[in-house]
Amino acid sequence: MSLPPVSESGYDSLRPSMYLALLTAAGLVSLVLATVAWHNRRHPGFRYFAAMELATAWWILCYLGEQLDPARATIWFALKFPAIGMVPPSWLLFTLHQMGTRPRSRAWWLAYLWPALLLPLVATNDSHRLFFAEIVRQQEIVGLNGPLFPFHLAISYTFFLVAAAMLLSDWQRRGSVQSGLLFIGGLIPFAGNVLNELGKATPVVGAYLVYNPTLPGFAFSAVFIGWAVLRYRLLDPRPMARDALFDTMPEAVFVLNETDIIVDANCAAAELLGTPERDLIGTPWDEAFMAPEWRSIPHGADNTVERHWTRGTMSKWLEVQRINMWDDRRRSIGLLVVARDVSGRKQFEQELRAQSYRDRLTGLSNRRYFDDEAARLQFSREFPVAVFAFDLDGLKQVNDRDGHAAGDELLQAMAAFLTQFFRAGDRVIRQGGDEFVVLLPSTGADEAERIRARLGAALAQFNGTSVMPLRFSTGVSVAADAGDWAAAMKRADERLYEAKREAGAIPV
Repeated sequence: MSLPPVSESGYDSLRPSMYLALLTAAGLVSLVLATVAWHNRRHPGFRYFAAMELATAWWILCYLGEQLDPARATIWFALKFPAIGMVPPSWLLFTLHQMGTRPRSRAWWLAYLWPALLLPLVATNDSHRLFFAEIVRQQEIVGLNGPLFPFHLAISYTFFLVAAAMLLSDWQRRGSVQSGLLFIGGLIPFAGNVLNELGKATPVVGAYLVYNPTLPGFAFSAVFIGWAVLRYRLLDPRPMARDALFDTMPEAVFVLNETDIIVDANCAAAELLGTPERDLIGTPWDEAFMAPEWRSIPHGADNTVERHWTRGTMSKWLEVQRINMWDDRRRSIGLLVVARDVSGRKQFEQELRAQSYRDRLTGLSNRRYFDDEAARLQFSREFPVAVFAFDLDGLKQVNDRDGHAAGDELLQAMAAFLTQFFRAGDRVIRQGGDEFVVLLPSTGADEAERIRARLGAALAQFNGTSVMPLRFSTGVSVAADAGDWAAAMKRADERLYEAKREAGAIPV
């Protein structure tokens, strides 16, 4: 790349020290902003903001190199273009993350392909003149637009305009101070660049432009955003102590915006989903939680619900709390969802419930379980249900003759026989005293009769190995549907007592 020679002394006389001092200060502010953003890089899009401010600082450094190192001015001129190309896509990606619409495709990294191509394009411009038709030195080095330069402008302007439209929409819709300040900060250098291109195309405008106003625009933008950071803490959304607490909380915490996009989440939330935090940010809630009972949480009727969560071998019960967030004008700005592991409590409750359903003597289910199971069956699809009612014969005589301990052994033997005889899915219940009932879901009358017919042989085999022979009476009925339940129970009892009369266990 060659330029018309300019004497160093003449060049020095044109150097505006105040202008360079302003750019130097702006470059330092950009470096500070890049450092702050990188320190907060776990927040949505802050990596891209850090990249943009670092690129701005590099751009300013290269410009200063052009002014202060004339012998290598063309090298500094070429070196600044990757930074120039890096600013617009970084600004758009930062804005997208801030709006909670993180790009889902990794193809967005192609936005940085053009900045990578700019350095070889500009450095070899003398051999092809595709980017600049000519490079001249006025008050600074200026490139007159070549065939590829409009393409470069179109890419850069598109990135800036899309970001500006999003920020302006959010500013108007929610009155967001952050969106408003970022919109103004991004508009300043964009306006300067538009003015510069008008100056190239229109001599009337160019006559008033001694220097390219783009870089002063970035200088003012950096100072403006730096002021906004200090005044409104734009790049420090939560104090450091809250950050530490947020990340170390055992509860999974999700921060949703008003469109149910996850805009922040802590380590426990990422662990719950098995997703890195950086991939979780920007994900819609109903994509992160596909199960219907979870997808409904942001708009559920209850602020606190219990949900079962499984992922791989993980299985736990979570108490999920919804906390609405409002701005100072009482407008909804999002939702806080906190999921607390209550598996221990749930297990304890289930153990207590199981104990309350268990007959201590026999280990069978008890009358309370029978009542709850009967209520549940009314709404199930397990009909027809066969009902076997049993009455243990001779229990009173054993208690009177051999004592209650012997009677307890007889009851335990009855429980052992019923458990062995019936299937694992059948409900074997001690209703109290010497009364037992067995419920057989999805069992019709013919199958129930075949099971009843096998009872005698099974009892004889059991008594052959038992020191305490059993005798019992039974009555069998089948409930065809929920409406037949009460009648089926009554029929089973009637047939039981009919069997006892036939066996002479009760007076006729």
